[in-house]
Amino acid sequence: MSFFRSVLLVSTISLLAAFVLLILGSLMGYEEFKGGYAVLTTDAEIDDRSLRSILETNDSYFGGALVSESSQWVMLDEFDAVRAIPLDQYSSRVFPFDPRNDGYADKLRNVFIRDGKRFVYIPLRAGNWNSSHLDKQFSDLLDDITYSVNYYGIERPLYFFFIIYGASSLAMLIISYVKAKSIRGIGNIIVLIPVLSALSFFGAVGIGAAALFFGLFILLKEPLNELVNPVGSRPKEKSAFFKRLYKEIILPYRLFWAFLPLFASAFAVLVIFSQLKFSFLISVFAASSFVFFVSLKVPSLSIDNHRRFTPVMIMRKQLPEFNFSLYMLPFVLGAFVIMFFASNMSASYSANGKFDSLIEEHDYYEHLAYQASFSTRQLGTSSAAFPDFSFDKDGLPSINTMSVSQKINLSEFPPFPLKRLMEFFHDVNNSKRTNTSGSLGGIAEKLSLLVLLLFLLPPLFIKRKDDPSSKIDLSGLRRVSEKLRLPGINLNKSLVYNNRKTKRDRKDA
Repeated sequence: MSFFRSVLLVSTISLLAAFVLLILGSLMGYEEFKGGYAVLTTDAEIDDRSLRSILETNDSYFGGALVSESSQWVMLDEFDAVRAIPLDQYSSRVFPFDPRNDGYADKLRNVFIRDGKRFVYIPLRAGNWNSSHLDKQFSDLLDDITYSVNYYGIERPLYFFFIIYGASSLAMLIISYVKAKSIRGIGNIIVLIPVLSALSFFGAVGIGAAALFFGLFILLKEPLNELVNPVGSRPKEKSAFFKRLYKEIILPYRLFWAFLPLFASAFAVLVIFSQLKFSFLISVFAASSFVFFVSLKVPSLSIDNHRRFTPVMIMRKQLPEFNFSLYMLPFVLGAFVIMFFASNMSASYSANGKFDSLIEEHDYYEHLAYQASFSTRQLGTSSAAFPDFSFDKDGLPSINTMSVSQKINLSEFPPFPLKRLMEFFHDVNNSKRTNTSGSLGGIAEKLSLLVLLLFLLPPLFIKRKDDPSSKIDLSGLRRVSEKLRLPGINLNKSLVYNNRKTKRDRKDA
């Protein structure tokens, strides 16, 4: 197989693997930065508690408890105490003309039932949902129930992530061109650029993981090349194969393999302290390993099954070179660029509709104040203040002009239960953009990127010794050869080869 065909084949395989990984990442919902809400709409006549029990039988894709009419409550003064009454039971407990009915229950019910429809709000997991999977789940659960569903989420700036990955890849190509004479075999690494691009779904951490993959494959390309393209014939017996594997691959390159735990630990840190999915990381590793081994193997084969020349080291290196740090540098810098600048690039709310019914937090606290003071307030008034009486100079009681309000400790009551939901849909309605780095998880994710610096420090502190081959002193051999060289030997070739008096018993090769 010609060199052009080999490059074309490996490039095609790499692009196909990249395409599959990008589709996989998109279908698995990795383009979603934070969670959102699925708004399920059914007929208002459907019992809410029955609907919730059906949905909660399989909530693997949900990111929390469902928010519906039966999950909410209204405070009610029952004279001996203020108690929480389930919203779906409120109308059977309190009549419309009851002075304790302050109108809050009607506002709250309007969030869940309006225009003959019932609404259930389902929180979605951050970075781990997509509409196709949820559609199938709702279809399986609500087989006989007519419904519709809208999704509201937050998209992260994927275009920025992929642009940074492309810029880092271009920088690595420039480094490869500049270092082409001193560092060989880098073409097997360049073909991994399309495959590892799928990690850009995860932003800074994803590009940091790509840097680790590039460094790992650059470090191990020499021993893996000898493994894939062994010198001499292949041993037929398994014992001979493992003996050769240990003697020629593992033992001579033991210091190369010693770096594997360091790379594995770095990957573990990124997975544990970020949203980087282990399953997706394994998929990328399998695809990139396949492309890498194909790139090592394909150029060594010819179309007629004859082995082509593949250069291997005559004298194996005892210490690994740290040139992998140089090729990791553009991607490490790209990861830190995203870490510092993506936090200032607000993510956009993604929705296919507007949320029509909102209830404000101050409505809830006015409701609490009314119920907490109902037993002592005057009927027919909206104020919780009551008059203050005193005796005038005639000894008759009179009302002071200044009224005294009751002091209500609102901390004794639960906070507004729909605060997160209402804030989310308020931002959706206003097409607001949100900052993506304000949580504790974001801080942990940023700190996990510091592990990448460990792979940039060795070249600064470890000065690698020259190869043994460069230490061989050939000056003495040159001096001896100069002494043994016959004067005018170039002029007397005829005496050596064409002397008629000397019997010619060998031919020139």
